[in-house]
Amino acid sequence: MIVDAPRRAPGITVHEPMSEGAHWIVERSDANPLRVSSDIGALLSTLDGRGPVSLAASLGGPWTPELVADAVTRLDRLGLIAGPNATEPRPERRFVVVSPTTWQVRIARADRLLNPLRPFLVRLSGNAVLVMTLTLAIGGLVALAVGHSALSRTLGAPLPFSAFALIWAGLAATTVLHEFGHGATLTHFHGRPGWFGVMLFYLTPACFCEVTDGWRLAKPRQRVTVAMAGVATQAAIAGCAALLALVMPHEALLGFAVVCYLSALVNLIPFVKLDGYLALMAYVDIPHLRDRSMAEACGWLVRCLFGVPHSRTLPAWTVPFGLACIGFPVVVLTIAASRWSHVLLGMGLVGGLLVLALLGYLAYLLVRGVWSLLRNAHRLGVSVLRLALTTGVALTALVALSMFLKVDNDIRGGYVRDAAGVHFVLPPGTQVAAGSQVTLQRSGLMFSTDLGSARIGSSAPVAATVPLSALTPFRTDLTAPGLTMPLTAVTGELDDTGVARVSGTPLPAGEWLTHNYLMPVWHQIFG
Repeated sequence: MIVDAPRRAPGITVHEPMSEGAHWIVERSDANPLRVSSDIGALLSTLDGRGPVSLAASLGGPWTPELVADAVTRLDRLGLIAGPNATEPRPERRFVVVSPTTWQVRIARADRLLNPLRPFLVRLSGNAVLVMTLTLAIGGLVALAVGHSALSRTLGAPLPFSAFALIWAGLAATTVLHEFGHGATLTHFHGRPGWFGVMLFYLTPACFCEVTDGWRLAKPRQRVTVAMAGVATQAAIAGCAALLALVMPHEALLGFAVVCYLSALVNLIPFVKLDGYLALMAYVDIPHLRDRSMAEACGWLVRCLFGVPHSRTLPAWTVPFGLACIGFPVVVLTIAASRWSHVLLGMGLVGGLLVLALLGYLAYLLVRGVWSLLRNAHRLGVSVLRLALTTGVALTALVALSMFLKVDNDIRGGYVRDAAGVHFVLPPGTQVAAGSQVTLQRSGLMFSTDLGSARIGSSAPVAATVPLSALTPFRTDLTAPGLTMPLTAVTGELDDTGVARVSGTPLPAGEWLTHNYLMPVWHQIFG
């Protein structure tokens, strides 16, 4: 039996506390690390195939052979004890699916990359770095305020495609430095960062640097500093770019500074596993805070919906926090779909596939959330019949909402002005009624400016190759398939291309979703 000669499972590493007051950490190759008590950490470190009697004698009080056997049984349920056919651990995988929302490709060990700098990082003054970071970040914001006129022109007008590419290339490079900021800070505190690599996080390309070793730090302040180091790095870089743009004005430099600041702010959001969440988890010292808070929120929902008693194991604030964690990804993806779908649909087949992936993932999150709620309710004793009836009522209410809830049917497209006049441009599959009022705009990286107005002519839409600059916020000679319709009663001083918005008649929610998203995607993919 396993209890008679227990050994640690392959891939299990036990880390002793780095200093007095720190925690024992159990690292698992294919799962999140575990924080264990000093007694369990000592037991795991001692497992070498000896029986409970010998182990209890080695460990001393309060261990007895019975307690050792019971602890080994519990550890085996967690997958920490080697089975009878255990083999040597396989080399760590380079491609890891952490969750359906996070796929990682490990590139290199960050500790090996940072080792040449370790003596310098360990001796570096934390206060000096903090002062320098705050000076650059605040100085950059002041510089943006001083140059607000140039900033307004940059954010409110189409950028050249080259500037757009430079901004995102700079942001990609900054993301790498952001992650090494985490690793360098952990190294400063005598920790060792793990893998560095790239990942797909909520359908967004990103980088990562494993800093699991940070949980071995004794002081919560140190763990918070490690979590916030990436945001501080990004804010300092943004500040440098903004200060440089003050003396060397350039739209790409200004755009990069703003996008970099915004990226740092986004990373502070605590409702997804970004830096803000890691800092909060380190500060309150509750491992797996998000997952446990969402479980508390599900228990609270089950109690509200079905009257099933639920015993809370975390502080009361974790219930609203868990609800926010559940709903935040859905809200973000919904906003992203409404904000960027018309831009993506203007890019042809690839854009249509991206919109389809976004909508599919949004549906997956909704279904997964409902399924998790029903499963928890059933586990707490709610009958299958009652769950089925409740689900049926909810689906009926959802169908009724899709039929009777009216949604503003604003249609986004673009316009082109040439020798033949001004034409409305829209992605294939989009329908606009003749005579509709159109607002013509200049679109920038962050906001749009109204330039004039027009009405849709009576002619039917004509398939054509249209400039991509009419559907996106950057200037380019690239084109995409689309539809054009003549505009009449045109007023205002217009650019050669720009974006346009039609304020349509409110539609039922279901019809609005089909009209604005599903049908255009269908036409982009299947013609």
